[in-house]
Amino acid sequence: MSNGMRSCAQCVRGVASTELPATLNLFRILSLAIIALLLGASVVQADELNDLATQAMELSGTREILEGLGKSLDREVTSDPRLEKLSKGQRAELMDVLKSALDGRRIEQELTSALVASGDRERLAEAVAAMHDPIYLKVTHRVVVESLNTTPQALAAYAKGFQKHPPDPERVQLIQRLDTATGGSRILADTRYEMVSKTLGGMLTEADRDARLAKLREQIDVSAPNEYLLLTLYACRKIESKDLQGYVHAHENEPMGWLSRQLGYAIQRSMVNAMTRMAEKLVDLTAKGP
Repeated sequence: MSNGMRSCAQCVRGVASTELPATLNLFRILSLAIIALLLGASVVQADELNDLATQAMELSGTREILEGLGKSLDREVTSDPRLEKLSKGQRAELMDVLKSALDGRRIEQELTSALVASGDRERLAEAVAAMHDPIYLKVTHRVVVESLNTTPQALAAYAKGFQKHPPDPERVQLIQRLDTATGGSRILADTRYEMVSKTLGGMLTEADRDARLAKLREQIDVSAPNEYLLLTLYACRKIESKDLQGYVHAHENEPMGWLSRQLGYAIQRSMVNAMTRMAEKLVDLTAKGP
């Protein structure tokens, strides 16, 4: 088992210790969703940009992710043991916040608007044209399905299996190339830091806040590439090598890499806000008691 794969396995076991209790296990689903999305001034010009952005949302699997994300998070929240301490009314209150914070249609509009606001019609058009490739569409759908249906237990078992059966080095290299093309691990690290630091920062004294947050940033930056590698290997485990090669090659096309980063950071802004609201609400309800 290589050092990189060992770090991947350790990363899964260490997620709980690096996440604040109030964030539940929602970041895991968010991480997979982001990865799935990454693997993924005239009126006339504005209309064309909007049409291209709408196509990009559909072809990249973003719409499918957003439609399924609410149900995945709903299952995650309702199965969390900490909710047992809440009354029926408090649980309903928390679920209302969840539905409001993760309104798929609203987030889709935000992401579409972000693509339109880029004003880059040429790159957006090239990316949309590339996404019509049948292999790209097949792999994208498979990644989305796996991302929405995975569980912490399945991911941990998959990582443990590397001890006896290390992943194919060629597949590892393909995922690392995908990371380079899309900026996936960087977006993952930025999202994790934003989510945790917003809550943690308010709990620290002014004297040690900067040092603690700097240490947190360093730890997240170190673990993010291996975490991205593990999550993506898992999501792509049923994809044939030839198809995966084509998928990665498509993302190495500059407009596709650009689109992945645009979507990645746009959904980061929406999701960090949503998860912060969820965490704050859970902390508030837990403090009040049933």
